[in-house]
Amino acid sequence: MVTTTAFKATLRLFKKHIIRLLTILAIVVVSIGFMSGIGEVEGKIKTSTYRYYQSQNISDFHLKSKNPTGFSADQIMWIEERFSTENAETVFAYETKVGEEVSRIYAIDLEDQHINKLQLIEGIMPASADEILVERKTNFLKERKLGDKVSIGGNQYKICGIVVNPLLLGRIEEPSWQYDGDHLSNVYYFDSATSPIVGDVYITLEDRTLFKECFSEKYKKQIEAIKQEIAIKFGNEEVVILTLYENFGIYSLCEYAKKVGVIGIVFVVFFLLITLLVVYSTMQRLMSEERPQIACMKTLGFSNFAILIKYVLFVFVAALLGGVVAFPVGYGLSYIIYQAFNLHYTMPAFPKTLEFFYYMMTLIIILFATTLLTYLTGHKTTKEKPAILLTPKAPKSGKKVFMEHIPFIWKRLSFKYKSTVRNVFLFKSRLFMTVLSIMGSAVLVFAGLGLMDCSNSIPGGESLSTIALAIIAFSALLSALVIYNLTNINISERNREVATLMVLGYHNKEVCGYIFREIYIMSFVGALLGLPVGLGFIEFVFGLIDFGTVSQIKWTTYVFTPLIAMAFSFLSTLLLYKKITKIDMNASLKTVE
Repeated sequence: MVTTTAFKATLRLFKKHIIRLLTILAIVVVSIGFMSGIGEVEGKIKTSTYRYYQSQNISDFHLKSKNPTGFSADQIMWIEERFSTENAETVFAYETKVGEEVSRIYAIDLEDQHINKLQLIEGIMPASADEILVERKTNFLKERKLGDKVSIGGNQYKICGIVVNPLLLGRIEEPSWQYDGDHLSNVYYFDSATSPIVGDVYITLEDRTLFKECFSEKYKKQIEAIKQEIAIKFGNEEVVILTLYENFGIYSLCEYAKKVGVIGIVFVVFFLLITLLVVYSTMQRLMSEERPQIACMKTLGFSNFAILIKYVLFVFVAALLGGVVAFPVGYGLSYIIYQAFNLHYTMPAFPKTLEFFYYMMTLIIILFATTLLTYLTGHKTTKEKPAILLTPKAPKSGKKVFMEHIPFIWKRLSFKYKSTVRNVFLFKSRLFMTVLSIMGSAVLVFAGLGLMDCSNSIPGGESLSTIALAIIAFSALLSALVIYNLTNINISERNREVATLMVLGYHNKEVCGYIFREIYIMSFVGALLGLPVGLGFIEFVFGLIDFGTVSQIKWTTYVFTPLIAMAFSFLSTLLLYKKITKIDMNASLKTVE
């Protein structure tokens, strides 16, 4: 019997407060979707880069001879004995300049190429001596089409295929080896089994798993040790030793991935705090409304735990369902941000493997924290005796606000604005919750706009602009949900007050204005406070990722941040307009508050 009653009470709770359940669910979707989406990008980039490193067998060392005749037979023999023929490949490469265009030409045995494998993206491999391959178009490499004729060394060649060299992963300018200050315009590849001169040697590490974490400390130590060994053997005057640390495409991609990871961690904390704050305020108000029901259940012999479990279950189900919906949202966000890196890199294929670390971490934290907060909030309520719970809380006594001590301002305010100001400061917990929540959202919006300003002014930073857009979009959405939720709670708390105004003859617009003016004031204060806090926050972020400066933030960011917060405040109040106008005056006036 007790179990059946408890089950029915739980179902009634879900049905009665379905809007609050959906609001918590939506907030959790936004938070976990953002946190897992941003958080998994670093792992996706590292995974795809490592797979690309293995599939194309990317070299860890590029030895370039300073001798015009290239490496000697003895030097090549030592390299092949030291690293084995499987881990070393000889290449002949040179550069020419015609006018302002610098072209790099490779002579490679394409049939036996096993290091830095070229990726054919269009056309076919050379079938005759007058056919060559060309590097794909980038921001600086010129576009060449299949069938185009090019002149090299006085001879005409036809382009039969377009390829991607894994060492030229970046889309920005590739500096010339031979012509200081110039960058490449074209890169061509001949199929040549033998070469009169060996000017370049590519070497791979025997242990290919060292690169798994993309430039880990273990990988770095191994590279430095071998680099020193080669320098001692050849001497710095005979060879240039290049590693992947000098390769802009691969190294900068992994560095940007780390920056995204740091950004993810910092913003995860902020989103998490706002989410917990909103859920806490929602459940606190819900249990305050449920005081008579709690009293009845206590009188019927239900234990405090049995009473609390339905509220814990309420928030747990909302958070769990939100977490389920958030997974595809986060996966989609990771995909979008990953593809945005194609602006500056020819990205390897997006890893389709499902990674759950950030998702599960944030979901578990939110489930644990929200249920714990709900339990602690309800524990204080259920400890009270039924008689106390059935007795309405005494209304707060009105007090003078600080503006009343400034007659010059106070006397010029109309009655409705005086009432608004008094109500704002009368309920300090409501004021604190609203201002703090809006401030947090404004901080996130400011950080997103600031990051975009800096991304657009730094070479290579455009790839991070998508992250900035995601931050702005999710922060704005979170802001809208926060304001909607808090306004909804505010209206629920004041049904009797709103009904009284209606009975007194106030029109719908006047009644709504009475409530909404308070929200706008608190939102405006929160948005303004978000500017200095946001400035400190973004400066902290810049320091962590070693990217961007406060001076690069445009003045428009300082203007748009509060405007965005206020715009979503206005939107949220519009959605709640009907809830106020449809309040049942008779039922509300019968309630005891």
